Amino acid sequence: MCLFFTFLANLTIAQNKKIDRLEQFYGQGHFKMVNRKSNKLLKNPMYEGYVLPSYYAAMSTFQLLQNPYWMRRNLVKIDESCRLMELVFKDESWPEIKDNHSKELGDMAIVFELWLKQDNSVVAPENKAQLINWIENVYKGYKFKNPILEEVDASGLVAEGMSKAERTDLIHYAYEYMGIPYKWGGTDEAGFDCSGFTSHVFQRQGISLPRVASEQYKVSKTIRGKRAFMGDLVFFSEGKEITHVGILVNQPNEKKRMIHSGSTKGISVVDIEGSDYWRGRLVGFGRIIK
Repeated sequence: MCLFFTFLANLTIAQNKKIDRLEQFYGQGHFKMVNRKSNKLLKNPMYEGYVLPSYYAAMSTFQLLQNPYWMRRNLVKIDESCRLMELVFKDESWPEIKDNHSKELGDMAIVFELWLKQDNSVVAPENKAQLINWIENVYKGYKFKNPILEEVDASGLVAEGMSKAERTDLIHYAYEYMGIPYKWGGTDEAGFDCSGFTSHVFQRQGISLPRVASEQYKVSKTIRGKRAFMGDLVFFSEGKEITHVGILVNQPNEKKRMIHSGSTKGISVVDIEGSDYWRGRLVGFGRIIK
């Protein structure tokens, strides 16, 4: 009997770890991975009592609306994701999910706004109309608090240059390149170096950056670390010259994290403050003013 209960306990822990990883990977921007893993859990009878796989299956699909290549192959998932999200809304655990995942839910409101403003020709008009109706009459009805859209205090965190929505769009776009390898001199999907990646991503907002990191540093407005957040550039040096650049992905007053093209892992997200290597080479932060 004891062995049986021990087995059940270990099984529950293993299940929770898989669900915890969904949250971890989602927070890191691995939306395709989250979509694949959450849908796999939904097909596993052992996870019938868990609602978070449905939540992340839907949320990752909504994030991937920004990727026309993915959407072209997965149009059927739009209606299914709306259905899954409504099941989450009706679940008894919804109030807890709403509190614990308020930032994700709030950020999604911006993703929807950006998607609605785009051409979205890859989505058939009838599918688009149905999704628009769901966004306007179901999702927006919950009035999720969005920390990105909140007015920031007088400490200087009010966005300059790009708007908060543009910053969010830029970061979501950058995340689509996660895992692409480092390539010296690279400027496209075959491989990026650090400044090739930042140049490519900023072009998304119609902003042309100089080709090399040291020149990007010169055209950036130097800002204090306290002010630097999502969409700002972060610069590093091995000596006197700027040798590396990344793009911050953290919110105001959060620990500094960046997405960058590094020589070992390619496009990845790094905790700057938690890394002796990057913290020791940090030069400063820059903001691009249109």
